Amino acid sequence: MSSSPPSSAPPAADGPLPLAAVRVLDFSRLLPGPYCSQILADLGAEVIRVDDATRPDGGDLMREEADLEGFGGGRFFDLVNRGKKSIALNLRDPRAVEIVKRLVVDVDVVLEGFRPGVMQRLGVGYEALATVKPNLVYCALSGYGQTGPYRDKAGHDLNYLALSGALHHNRARDGGPAIGTVQTADLAGGALSAATAILAALLDAKLNDRGRFLDVAMADGALALNVYALSLLNQRRVEPAAGAELITGGAACYQVYATQDQRYLAVGALEQKFWHRFCEILNRPDLSDRGHCCGQEGRAVIADVAATIAKKTLVQWREIFKDEDCCVSPVMTLEESLQHGPSVRRGAVALDSHAQPVLPFPVQMAAAPIAVAASPAIGADTESLLSAAGYTAAEITDWIAEGVVVSDRRASESSR
Repeated sequence: MSSSPPSSAPPAADGPLPLAAVRVLDFSRLLPGPYCSQILADLGAEVIRVDDATRPDGGDLMREEADLEGFGGGRFFDLVNRGKKSIALNLRDPRAVEIVKRLVVDVDVVLEGFRPGVMQRLGVGYEALATVKPNLVYCALSGYGQTGPYRDKAGHDLNYLALSGALHHNRARDGGPAIGTVQTADLAGGALSAATAILAALLDAKLNDRGRFLDVAMADGALALNVYALSLLNQRRVEPAAGAELITGGAACYQVYATQDQRYLAVGALEQKFWHRFCEILNRPDLSDRGHCCGQEGRAVIADVAATIAKKTLVQWREIFKDEDCCVSPVMTLEESLQHGPSVRRGAVALDSHAQPVLPFPVQMAAAPIAVAASPAIGADTESLLSAAGYTAAEITDWIAEGVVVSDRRASESSR
């Protein structure tokens, strides 16, 4: 696998990435917030993680030190904290709160992912920080938002999908709701919504010199993604049936079929011209006008196509369709996609210092290439950041001794 773009790609510009002048103070943990700030970091922003000086994992269960079973021994953390800095503060100490306020003077964005009220109780909520930085963009990313009856409830991706109606429709025709491996509410509903809002607010701050409080709820974001199901509900005033609609498994032209070797072929031939060509290749022209049928007839056409697809292996079907333009694709594993999928050939996959694949921000632009750097150890940049903020070496030494801050000099000198 190559980590460099193909020779046919346009050359990168010598200029900086678009957010090179932006500074972000990130209080978030786990996945949604760090993924959001990783997008900003990949676009050039300086992202400073605020780790918890009172906890060995810095307050983030995804860290390697926490070794939470099922999260890859810190690899999950590394994928969404590349190239960031870390300052470790004990925010229960008023002196640490004052440090945050001094840092915020030179910061453009504050991102946090706690339940409503936590940052205010610590003394670093929006009202307190906007006093020292009036044009601050402050993004509060939470499960259910800052208002409403659910504001204080705990939740995770599965809960937000469940309450949005998305999980109800994510199932096979005869099965229960299915849990996928992509955290849609966390990443799309939460992190991407937050990143989009932050960029809009940053533009407003630059043009009009005013700050803004952003209330991002992952449950809201998950609901906003439910466009197709809502269109059917609005049209029929009936809840769409799972696995029975045109693009949810009810039609032959938009379906997944098992091959002879129990691999799968994805057919997305929605347009008639694609479905017509697909039927020609299968030597089933009699199905050409029936691909969009649902209900009993749709199930009959699906069964006919399935019987044909089951006669050959995935490799054989790939060879048959490799030069055909009719929206037919092999269902790849992640490992296969990283080896020879379309994105890796565009240079959208890079390698970290462990020669492990990482996934930088997936938009190519005329700017300096995104650097793949290590994630920070807890407090790796505490001393340098405090020094840059104007604190003396004696003050910093005292605070380290008194537990106000934590510093890892070794981590600041070498990557993990």
